[in-house]
Amino acid sequence: MSLLAAAGRFQGQLVLTHRDYLIDLVRTPLLAAVFLLLVRHSGQPQLIAYGLVAPVLMAVWSMAMLISGEVVDSDRQLGTLELVIAAPVDFARLVVSRVWVTTTISLLTVVEVFAVSVLGFGITPEVDHPVVLVLGLLATAAATAGAAGLMAALFVATRTARTFQNTLSYPFLLLGGVFVPLDRLPAWTHPLGRLIYLSWSADLLRAALAPAPVAGAAWRICVILGLGLLAALVGRLVLGRVVRMVRETGTVGLR
Repeated sequence: MSLLAAAGRFQGQLVLTHRDYLIDLVRTPLLAAVFLLLVRHSGQPQLIAYGLVAPVLMAVWSMAMLISGEVVDSDRQLGTLELVIAAPVDFARLVVSRVWVTTTISLLTVVEVFAVSVLGFGITPEVDHPVVLVLGLLATAAATAGAAGLMAALFVATRTARTFQNTLSYPFLLLGGVFVPLDRLPAWTHPLGRLIYLSWSADLLRAALAPAPVAGAAWRICVILGLGLLAALVGRLVLGRVVRMVRETGTVGLR
């Protein structure tokens, strides 16, 4: 808990100092407006849930990827990555602790999207299943932290995290059914998509905004948490191997 608190204070100060970390809080209302405009002009109001859920999941994923990469890249540029890895604190726990803070902040986009919907379009979202919605968002946040730990392992092993940050976002969002349901994508993508927790999160959150009963809500939440936990465990294992490798080769600080 002391590590989580210390990492949380540090990351909170970093977010307030470097406003680039908050770019998604600025971008999300604009994306929400674009998605809702598309829904309005499509003449299919039943798609409103898609316009509301997509920008939120995009922001949660994007901010987690940004922080998990910047933890590595910024420390590498400052010459402190070697000290962090050499410290007795487990590096994977440090990354996940810092990502947790940012992921929590990214959930503010729910309020932003709601405000855009009400104030900009006169649409008051009807949350027919508020408990499912809240639990789905919390499960998504937990899974995101686990996925970020896995990505951090890749970032440590490469000379720059930014290349992977820029290339990994949209393929994962697309395969995760964030923009359109997974069953609307080519059949060969379905097995891959179901391995990405975002596909389960997107379906669950959209179902929580629909009047029909949510089928298998508990099961879906467990799958989201399970995939996040699996990513966290694999990330911890991989990160441990990568850290040992860069220590042995002396390539921790290479850029």
